[in-house]
Amino acid sequence: MLDILTSPLFYLFMTIGIYFLFTFLQRKTKSPLLNPLLWSIVFIVGYILLFVFFIYGNLDQSNIAKEVSKYQDSTMIFDILLAPVTVALALPLYINRHVLKENWVAVIVATIVGTLTSIGSVVGLSLLLGLNKDIMYALFPRGVTTAIAKEIGNILGVSPFVAITVTVVVLTGVVGAVLGPLLIKVFGKKDDIAIGLALGSSSHAIGTSKAFDYSEKAGAIATVSIITNGLLTVLVAVIVSLFR
Repeated sequence: MLDILTSPLFYLFMTIGIYFLFTFLQRKTKSPLLNPLLWSIVFIVGYILLFVFFIYGNLDQSNIAKEVSKYQDSTMIFDILLAPVTVALALPLYINRHVLKENWVAVIVATIVGTLTSIGSVVGLSLLLGLNKDIMYALFPRGVTTAIAKEIGNILGVSPFVAITVTVVVLTGVVGAVLGPLLIKVFGKKDDIAIGLALGSSSHAIGTSKAFDYSEKAGAIATVSIITNGLLTVLVAVIVSLFR
């Protein structure tokens, strides 16, 4: 019976089920606090910890690592789909090319500011906290989508630290999607272009999905923003790798 509760199919459908449940709840309540990715992480981590404690009677690191590895193997399909999803970003960019043409100045400025702020904050905090360079480079692509971030990790030679990269990318997206709408409300922003650029450049795909809740235009400009941010971050990473 217990084997069923940690079987590959159970883990896969549990992940999909939790995500779609909170997607439904968020659409119904319009609350950024019900972000589906955030609560998927919370529930899955909680489930694994609870299961490990129930089976072994403790939360020994090796037992947790064993179960996490099992979960990762069960949901490998998500990693496989990252590459085609990244390539597929070319489609919304083409569809929304008119948005880029009409607002190219705002997009370029937001891309440069967003990218430099993201990278600059990582470098500044890493130096302040005394982190080694490998960790700093692993945190480097925190402002872009997971698939692009993993490739940047390869460019910078820190692929062994991919777990750190993925974690910080997801946290950046979730925090941006949760706090972004609250900040937009506080500052009273109603312009779709500003909202789209803010969410797209600060919290990549997760923020973009939130931008569509405001309007189609905000979602379109956010889509363009995550692509341009990704391209500029890759360019900076290539330049940094040449001097590394």
